[in-house]
Amino acid sequence: SILENSIENDSKLPSSIKNILNNPRLKGIHNIIYKLIEMDEKYINAIETSLGASGNFLVVDNEKSASICIEYLKENKLGRATFFPLNIIKAKTIDYETKSKINDADGFIGTAKELVKYDSTYENIIANQLGNIIVVDNLDNANKIGKTIGYKYRIVTLDGDIIHSGGSLTGGSKKTSNSILKDKEELSDTLKRIEKLDSDIENS
Repeated sequence: SILENSIENDSKLPSSIKNILNNPRLKGIHNIIYKLIEMDEKYINAIETSLGASGNFLVVDNEKSASICIEYLKENKLGRATFFPLNIIKAKTIDYETKSKINDADGFIGTAKELVKYDSTYENIIANQLGNIIVVDNLDNANKIGKTIGYKYRIVTLDGDIIHSGGSLTGGSKKTSNSILKDKEELSDTLKRIEKLDSDIENS
């Protein structure tokens, strides 16, 4: 119940975004990017790292929807938010030559976009944010792939370490995540455990 309430009530979102999502008079609002994607648990760190703060960007129908929301935030002094209009945002990809160089490389898993499920409505938004990020199993292999492609694209490991395009690195121990993605995964696991326990009780 706690997890369901947390997800339902957007308790981990900035108040500006919460206010927009909870205002029925604002039209053309879809959701934040984090809530539009699903993935296997093993990819959560990589996807969370790939998206970062942009996971909380709001997807809207068009620039008019975004403008109305921005006016609403200004008038009510509710803070700031970033909007992705569906009719404007363009997809990003990894070029064919680079992809062919890394397809068989040790540790290469795929692009971040390939590791998430989403409704086709959001194809360009997800491709814009995750289409040109390479996901690799660990930092050693990430370094090798980085050298192979001349640090042309961002590379993220399953632990959430990053080799940025250009070659700089970010990594270390991660604080315990309290993100929506982790909550959704925990809720799914908990519901499965409850189902199994119910079944065990019935059969005992």
